[in-house]
Amino acid sequence: MQYLVALLFVANGLVSGQTQSGSSPVRVKRAPAPKAPAVQGHSLIDQYDYGAQASALEDATQLRPGAAPVKPIKANTSKDDARSIVPVDFIPKTDVYLTETAREAVAMSAKWMAEPNPPSTGRDGRVLYAFGAGLPNVVCAPLRVCMIELQAGEKLVGEPQIGDSVRWHLSPAMFGTGETATPVIVLKPFNPGLDTNLLITTDRRAYYLRLMSKPDDYVARVAFAYPENEDSQRQWRDHLAQQKERERKQAQIAELPANAIESMNFAYKISGGDVTMQPVRVFDDGRKTYIQMSAQAQHREAPVLVVIGADGKQEMVNYRVKDSMYIVDRLFERAQLVLGAGKKARKVKIERERKG
Repeated sequence: MQYLVALLFVANGLVSGQTQSGSSPVRVKRAPAPKAPAVQGHSLIDQYDYGAQASALEDATQLRPGAAPVKPIKANTSKDDARSIVPVDFIPKTDVYLTETAREAVAMSAKWMAEPNPPSTGRDGRVLYAFGAGLPNVVCAPLRVCMIELQAGEKLVGEPQIGDSVRWHLSPAMFGTGETATPVIVLKPFNPGLDTNLLITTDRRAYYLRLMSKPDDYVARVAFAYPENEDSQRQWRDHLAQQKERERKQAQIAELPANAIESMNFAYKISGGDVTMQPVRVFDDGRKTYIQMSAQAQHREAPVLVVIGADGKQEMVNYRVKDSMYIVDRLFERAQLVLGAGKKARKVKIERERKG
């Protein structure tokens, strides 16, 4: 109010002086006094005076001690816009206090990542890292393709997670089929000088790798060795091989009739040919004839079975070969196993002995 009275007094004096000197009168416009904002809490708008610089914010605003005053806000700025203005000296919280347990965990993780994991040379140019022995390092270069190969038969679970998804390109691939299908991760950096990490999850394990990009240096193919699984895999292979052998023997036994033991006739004579062609044993059950070859014969060319008739001529006969066993659907007195043709053909004679 005093400010308004003083302003009117000065205006009247000027008008009076100008009127007495014969000059034209000066018009004075009355301007309303600015309203002081209501104090509500400690926000930036509430502390602003509209006539002076804003004072330093309290500790809740996270300003440095002794920081410069906040830059004045324009008079036409709304409160909502003013509250969104970040002070020049605003320092966000960028660190947290670590407990002793957390510091110990960080130290253990850093020790594992720093452990040497020297690569070895694999087939087809692969660089092999021992899985779990340390942090594998994959070096790539722009305009070059790097590939990370996983274990054959392994399947990806979810999308691989990379720390820098903006400057690295990842894409899945696969080669092989069935149990030998091998998943592959293809990497391409956009710039040199990048350093990030990569997590790959599968149905068997989780892979954690460090990715780096150089201008020219790169590793084309990275794969893994699994020392902890070698003994287990060998045991599984042996177990499966034994299981197949048992199934094969059971299938051979299933071919025999229920009274096979009582009706077996092993009175057969084997002659001619060489050892690799000669059967281990020949027997019949009164209805069918069984010619059992050696286990090595399965990996060689199988000879043809022909039956010799009463007139000495060869007769074709129905038979089938299952593993190392010839199963003939009839009885015969004489037969031959023939391998080859013409004069160079090799023959093994099989004759049924007559019971005296």
